[in-house]
Amino acid sequence: MECLKQPVFVVGDIDENINLSVPPSSGEEYLAGCIQAPVNLKPTIEWQQYQVSDFSKIRLYVNQLKDEIQMGRHKWKPPEIELPDIDDQNAWINFCLGEKKIEPTLNTLFCFNQSSVEQVLEYLVQFVETERRIQYKIGRWIYTLLASLEQPLQPDTCHCLRSLARTCSIIRADSRELDAQELGALNLFICLVARYFRQLDLADP
Repeated sequence: MECLKQPVFVVGDIDENINLSVPPSSGEEYLAGCIQAPVNLKPTIEWQQYQVSDFSKIRLYVNQLKDEIQMGRHKWKPPEIELPDIDDQNAWINFCLGEKKIEPTLNTLFCFNQSSVEQVLEYLVQFVETERRIQYKIGRWIYTLLASLEQPLQPDTCHCLRSLARTCSIIRADSRELDAQELGALNLFICLVARYFRQLDLADP
């Protein structure tokens, strides 16, 4: 029976010098948390709790609308837009940047199936990782996609969200000056990934 007391997977020690900007190559790297926020940029617990509560209400509203549309109780009219091919990452980035002036409204979002939501979210997270900043339009789309993301999370989607939070923490800890809008977006995405989607090891204390 002693064999039952042995760990099945050995995680090992976590190297503090892990490069969080690249995909994890081991269990140790996957478990690495966010970079701690500078004191003057750290959100309060009260602020985080408010954001989670507000986000929960938005997700509840989105899910209710989806159910009403599926049951025919809501007269939803698809917008007359042409979505990019789901395999064309650059086209989706341009789409979300407003190339065709399409806003991330619920009416637009309901054109997406869940697979598309997850794929486009991954494209946007990769874009943020590359750009090392969150542009306003990209931030709006990320928030809208998160609001429509179904749970439980798929493993790839969970990794995507963790990458988003870690990237936000890297950008936040950078020496460049952040405006209030971008700082708010960085703190918000870390908060939602950690506290709403239950990746609590990434949470700001």
